[in-house]
Amino acid sequence: MEKLFNPKSIVILGLSKKSSNVPRIILENLIRWGFMGRIFGVNPTSSDVHVDGVRMYQKIEELPIVPDLCVALIPAKFIPDAVESCGKSGISWMAIPSGGFNETGEEGKKIAELTVGNAKKYGVRFVGPNGLTVANTSNGLCLPFVPLYKPLKGGFSIITQSGGLGLMLWNLMNNGNVGLAKFASIGNKLDLTEIDFLEYFGADPETNVIGVYLESITNGRKFIETASKINKPIIVLKANTTSTGNMAAMSHTASISNNDEIIDSAFERSGIIRISSFSDFISMAKAFKLPPMKGNRIMVMSPAGGFSVILADLCEKAGFEFADPGHSFYKELEKYSNAGVINFSNPLDMGDIYDPEMYAQVFFSVLHNDNVDGAIYLTQWPTMPRGEDVFTKMFNTDLSKEAIGALHSSGKPMGVCLYGSAGTMMRIKQNIAFPLFDSPEEIVNSLKAQKDFYKRGQQNEFEFKRPTEYDQLQATRWIGNHSGDIGEESLDLMTKIGVKTAQSLVAKNPQDAIHAANQINYPVVMKVVSPDALHKSEAGGVFVNIKNDKEVEKVFQRIKSNLIDYNPAAVFDGVRVMEMAADGHDMFIGGKVDESFGPVVYFGYGGIYIEIFKDIENVLCPSNTREIVEKLHRLKCFSILKGTRGKTAGDIDAYVHAIECVSHLLSENNEIKELDINPIRILPKGVGVMALDARMKIDKS
Repeated sequence: MEKLFNPKSIVILGLSKKSSNVPRIILENLIRWGFMGRIFGVNPTSSDVHVDGVRMYQKIEELPIVPDLCVALIPAKFIPDAVESCGKSGISWMAIPSGGFNETGEEGKKIAELTVGNAKKYGVRFVGPNGLTVANTSNGLCLPFVPLYKPLKGGFSIITQSGGLGLMLWNLMNNGNVGLAKFASIGNKLDLTEIDFLEYFGADPETNVIGVYLESITNGRKFIETASKINKPIIVLKANTTSTGNMAAMSHTASISNNDEIIDSAFERSGIIRISSFSDFISMAKAFKLPPMKGNRIMVMSPAGGFSVILADLCEKAGFEFADPGHSFYKELEKYSNAGVINFSNPLDMGDIYDPEMYAQVFFSVLHNDNVDGAIYLTQWPTMPRGEDVFTKMFNTDLSKEAIGALHSSGKPMGVCLYGSAGTMMRIKQNIAFPLFDSPEEIVNSLKAQKDFYKRGQQNEFEFKRPTEYDQLQATRWIGNHSGDIGEESLDLMTKIGVKTAQSLVAKNPQDAIHAANQINYPVVMKVVSPDALHKSEAGGVFVNIKNDKEVEKVFQRIKSNLIDYNPAAVFDGVRVMEMAADGHDMFIGGKVDESFGPVVYFGYGGIYIEIFKDIENVLCPSNTREIVEKLHRLKCFSILKGTRGKTAGDIDAYVHAIECVSHLLSENNEIKELDINPIRILPKGVGVMALDARMKIDKS
């Protein structure tokens, strides 16, 4: 991909002198940005000798050299032939901004297929179509077809599925004094995808932070595997998360939605920072220009008490711990106090310190304190009459030099939020290299993300190990003998992978049911066995606490009658007589295969009200104990599992083990498309868990 971002020569197809010629804008961008490589133009219908000094040719084959890169902004119907011509001429990289492909309908899809076919045939790689393609601030490469000034050079690189939104981000970056390294607008991503650019930017020495805007994720597994290998902040805004957004995306870039909760889990595992708005790109980029926050202890400071209170609330909600700089620190502050009317603490109200030079001393002392990991300072630059009074000096004194010095000396971050008029703020931001944040929320959220990113880097690599009780050979044999929708018989598979189930027998008649109940021992549970009643409760097919032979006979007939009432055409295969589990907490383990991210296991509050409470979490498969436990703590019902209001604690470790076993089952057996274990009862601590009901779908096609 080096030739795509650092070409020594470029040919522009469709170039002409006409004032309406759009490819000419690309040429003008290259000249304006200072691109120093050779440039050629090709247009078979033009008699121009040159365009803006660039020599013109009528065929690619006439060019004096083989260019590193071809830019083809021509009607879509001509693109397949252009790709073929490039391939035959030895040009192996193309940028295709043109629209009119698979985003427009059947005819466009055919053109897209021809384009991809020719590219593969001749070994041509391309970005696009239907995007602004690429830019590189280090060498003046600018291929978007809208007139652009060269932005501030920096370490932030962008991958975007929407060119227009990508350019809007440039404006936000300019306002926030965030510099651009490289830009990739991937459009319909018929060849090069977000994964290719992510991998390239991950190795690019000029890129420090990667921002990604996506409306679809084609290969989620590969995306997160690539992200996991990159030791740089990756910030992603994933749109197209609602049904309406999905409809808009289908008409824009032919996108297909991914399950949003699965995306959250996937991003979290790979260390991707997920954001919810375009402005978050800028705040995150600012945060990563600061030194890393290596702990959770924060110092909050402001000359306004109200600001301190707002920041304190935000920091507590974000999970920060308020640092204690020690008694001697506060004692030292008393020397700077003007009226002595404020008791110093954290949050630190600095409203009684009038001398700006003392603020610099406070910054130094805070950041060099061993009990402080990072700091936040919130203030304002109000429009005030000129004067020498203490408040003008207090608010309108530039302390950036002292703040930057304290950061570099201590190696700790201090996020600064400064309020002021728009003109004043723009002037200040453009004249200092120190990142300034626009709101308390922005500074707290971005600093937390920065802290979490570096904390993850300190953890051991994510490892998966199959549980010892898990028997893949037995699981493979069982799956080989089953297909389609399978009900409670699925419990047999659970025993093969290390998940304990209730003892049970299937009875075809009342006498067999009585025999089974006596063999298992009373009390027992009885459930209908029918391929037409996978949801047994809805069919009146579940009875518990059956204590004797007479009740067994009566319940058997009742279950059969209820099934006929539920569905007269239902097949009755008998009744399952089960061991009645001891009291415990009824939970849920389930799984499905996501089209982009592969198998996913869900777990949480179970029973018949699972859809109502929706107290569930998910992890990609396979998973491990550490990840599952972390997610388990987020469930609302977790406090119940720990034991509350006189009820004993459940065997949480056994539940975690069961989830891990199921994650390996789904990961290693792609024939299983859906799985429900509901309920799985968590028994008292040390006793284990017991799967009481299950169903699954096996598809071997």
